[in-house]
Amino acid sequence: MKTRRFRVLLVSSIVFLILLAAVMAPAAPVKVVYWRALTGAAGDVQDELVKRFNAAQSSVSAEAQFQGAYAEVVQKLLAAMAAGSVPDVVLLDSPFVALFAKDGALVQLDKFASAPKTGVDLKGFIGGLLKDGYYQGKLYALPFMRSTPLLYFNRDMFAEAGLPDRAPETWDDFREYCRKMTKPDRFGAAFTLGTTTAHWYLQGAIYSFGGEVSDENFNIKLESAPAIAAAQLWQDMVFKDKTAVAGNVPAGDAQNDLLTGRAGMAFGSTGSMANIMSRAKFRVGIGFMPAKVKHAVPVGGSVLAMTSTDKARQAATWELMKFLTNPASNSTIVVTTGYMPISKAAMEYPDTVEYFTKYPERKVAIDQLAFARPQASVISLGKGTEILRQAVEKLLVGGVPAAQVMKEAAVDLKKEYEESFK
Repeated sequence: MKTRRFRVLLVSSIVFLILLAAVMAPAAPVKVVYWRALTGAAGDVQDELVKRFNAAQSSVSAEAQFQGAYAEVVQKLLAAMAAGSVPDVVLLDSPFVALFAKDGALVQLDKFASAPKTGVDLKGFIGGLLKDGYYQGKLYALPFMRSTPLLYFNRDMFAEAGLPDRAPETWDDFREYCRKMTKPDRFGAAFTLGTTTAHWYLQGAIYSFGGEVSDENFNIKLESAPAIAAAQLWQDMVFKDKTAVAGNVPAGDAQNDLLTGRAGMAFGSTGSMANIMSRAKFRVGIGFMPAKVKHAVPVGGSVLAMTSTDKARQAATWELMKFLTNPASNSTIVVTTGYMPISKAAMEYPDTVEYFTKYPERKVAIDQLAFARPQASVISLGKGTEILRQAVEKLLVGGVPAAQVMKEAAVDLKKEYEESFK
C-alpha cells in the first residue's frame, strides 16, 4: 500500500515538475518573414538590420528573404495572395501601397501606431515621406528607404569641357552642357531605360515643365503641352542634337554609361549614391534634376507594409517595422546607402550628422525635398511603370514622334486603369 502511495506521489510530483517547467520555460519566438528587394549596399543593409533586430530581443525571430527588384516583389506578392500564403511584411515601391490597400491585402497601421505602450509618434516622420503610406485616409505603410531622383555628373569631364563645377540649373543649361561635352566617343548624358526607374525620371521632367502624368483621380495628363514638350526635349537631344543617348540597350543602365565615361551626366536615385561614389574613377558631382518652369521631382523609394494574416504575427511584425524605421536603423541606412533620413530624429542622429558634415555634397537629396511631390497615381497600376518605360523606349530608341508616344501611353494607361483598378 505504501509502495503504491509512493508511486502515485512520485508520478504526481513528476507531472507537476513537467507542468511547472513548461510554464516557466520561455516561449518560443514568433517567426515573421520579411520580403525585401534591392541588391548591393541597399540589400546588404536590410539583412544587417534584421540581424540586429534578432540579436536585440528574443520574442521575435525575423527572416529576410530577397525577392528581386520592386516589380518582381509586386508580382510575387500578387501570386502569394492568390495562393493564400503571404509574408508578414514586405518592401514595396511606394506607389503600390494604393494597389494592395485597395484590395485589402495590407493591414491598417493606425491602431498599431496609436497604441499607448507600443505605438510610435507619426509626427516624427518627415511629412512628405509618410504621406504616400496612406490610402483613403488610413495608414498602410511606414517610410523606409526613401529617395528623390538626382543628377550625377563627371566633374572632371565638366572641367575638360570648360563648364562650371556645378549641376546645370535648367533644362536649357542641361542641353547646352551636353553639347559641350559630346565627342565622337562620348555623349553629354545618358537617359535610363531601366524597368524600375525610367518612368520616375520621365515624371520628374514632366513635373519640371509644369505638367502632370496623371492626377489623383487617375485622369491621364500625358497629352498636355508640358508633357509633350518634356518628351520632345529628350528625343531631340538623342536624334537631333546627338548629344545624349539611351542607356546601354538592353540593360538601359545609364549609370553604367556615366561610370565608364560613355556619358558625362546620368540621373540616379538618392539610393544610388553609395554605389556611384564608390565605383567612380572620377570626381562625382551631385545636383537637382533640372528645372524648366519650376523645380519639381517625384518622391520615390520604398515603404514597409504589413501583410501578415495572423494576429500574433501582426504584433511581432509591428515590432520589426518599428525597429527597421527607428532613428538608429534609419541612420545606418543613410550612411550606408545615401538614402534620405525619414524622420527628424534620424536626421539629428549623431551618425547622420557626422555623415553629412563629412560629405556635405550628399545632402543635396534632403535639400531637394522642398520640391518633392508624390508620384503619379497611375504608377500604382500593375502595368503603369512598364507602360511609361515603353514610352521612354519609343522616344529614345524607336524615334516615334513625341505626341504619338504620349497619346499611345495615355490610351494604354487608361485601359490598364479600367481593367485592373477601377
